[in-house]
Amino acid sequence: MSQDNKKEFQLELAKYLSEKDFIYGPEPELYGPIAGFYTYGLVGKAMKNKLEEVIRESFTSNNFFEIEYPLISPQVVWEASGHLKGFNDPIVNCSKCKATFRADKLIEETTGISADSFKDEELINTIKEHEILCPNCKGRFNLEIQRQSLMMKTTIGKDTIAYNRPETATTTYLPFKHYVNFFRGKLPFTVFQIGKAFRNEISPRQHLLRQREFTQAEAQIFISAEQKNNFEEFSKNQNEILPLWTEALQKSKSKPINLTLKEALEKKVLKNQAYAWAILLAYNTFKSMGIPKEKMRLRQHHSDEKAFYADDAWDLEIELNSFGWTECCGIHDRTTYDLEQHSKYSKQDLSVRLENGEKVTPHVIEIAFGVDRPFYALLDIAFFRRENDSQRTVLSLPPKIAPIQVGVLPLMKKDNLPKKAEEVKKELKNYRIYYDESGSIGKRYSRLDAIGVPFCITIDHDTLKDNTVTIRERDSLKQTRVPIKELNEKIGDLLKE
Repeated sequence: MSQDNKKEFQLELAKYLSEKDFIYGPEPELYGPIAGFYTYGLVGKAMKNKLEEVIRESFTSNNFFEIEYPLISPQVVWEASGHLKGFNDPIVNCSKCKATFRADKLIEETTGISADSFKDEELINTIKEHEILCPNCKGRFNLEIQRQSLMMKTTIGKDTIAYNRPETATTTYLPFKHYVNFFRGKLPFTVFQIGKAFRNEISPRQHLLRQREFTQAEAQIFISAEQKNNFEEFSKNQNEILPLWTEALQKSKSKPINLTLKEALEKKVLKNQAYAWAILLAYNTFKSMGIPKEKMRLRQHHSDEKAFYADDAWDLEIELNSFGWTECCGIHDRTTYDLEQHSKYSKQDLSVRLENGEKVTPHVIEIAFGVDRPFYALLDIAFFRRENDSQRTVLSLPPKIAPIQVGVLPLMKKDNLPKKAEEVKKELKNYRIYYDESGSIGKRYSRLDAIGVPFCITIDHDTLKDNTVTIRERDSLKQTRVPIKELNEKIGDLLKE
């Protein structure tokens, strides 16, 4: 899809999501919007809840335990983590209208070139070479890179300087001593957190992909160096296949290759068993959300791109119709950096004594992603696939992620059909239901197709005779007659497919 077609699709999708009550904003619409703030609407919030349920299930089924830490922490926390000094973005200013833009994202949006790892000189040279102009006024940029902190500053009480967290990971490290107690000192410890984070983005213009307030999900494996290559879950999953796009393949402009975890270690594509399993867990989590395999790849960070303390770093990318290949999850082997930093600044011992008596600082393997990006990706993919003719607009969302699972529709408002429909609603109390009795049955089907409801149940005059109803499937239009007493089980089976 060309850049112009992508932009057209972006606008069309944003309009649809607002009209169908998925996403409102930028907010506050009532007083004049500020970029980077969005509301999950009446349908969107229900879908986001479903997505978070899937994420929780993926982590908890793999024995991760969830915490919830405060959103605000004092300055010293962010000094220790390195955010105060190093968490910034490269910006350029328009010489004409004085507008400010994030340089790497400006290049990506204008040319399609991935510029995340570019140094300042490379950013300037690319802007010059491609003659990139200000999107607002078509003026030229001042060819000087400035650095803008992404941290959102606040004050606790009268004068305690603090910051809204820019990620959940740092705050997941801080209760480390409690993890030692809970896990009885036996590594690995497996912990995750889902919650809000804040970044003072310069010029967010990619809808939910770049917000100033967003939801993150991050999982941490605290593990010893020895355990990394003696990891039980690896042996159980060593034949699972991943689409790996190595640094060498990227430089040669080749496509990703499919390797088993075992092959990836043998070929030294991945460095250790625990890290390989963490990449698989991230990949499987996104598959469980309903992201198609053919839309995902795992991209290795270039050697000059990854953080100095990282032993390895890969991104899970999703191919979007609106923005092309987009980073949606990072999997990082952060070694001992984080706990050592917090131990140094807090002056507390954040080590563990192994069974052999050795005292060690655990390594951290991290899976980090925003909930908002896979949410947007699912809608991007479903919206692109929608069937568009004079009769139907269908949003083909995965059934378990759909904001509403079942529509309950009496054929008419009379002849005791609404009363019978109430019985059906009670039978389906375990599912999110949308009840609708206004308009023709065809129009009601269309309304629910357009927001992704996978199944509609019609109560008709035969229902009054034999206690059966019709289940109509959104995508196939298949209709099945089912006894009311079997509805719960039948819908449950359909949602698992």
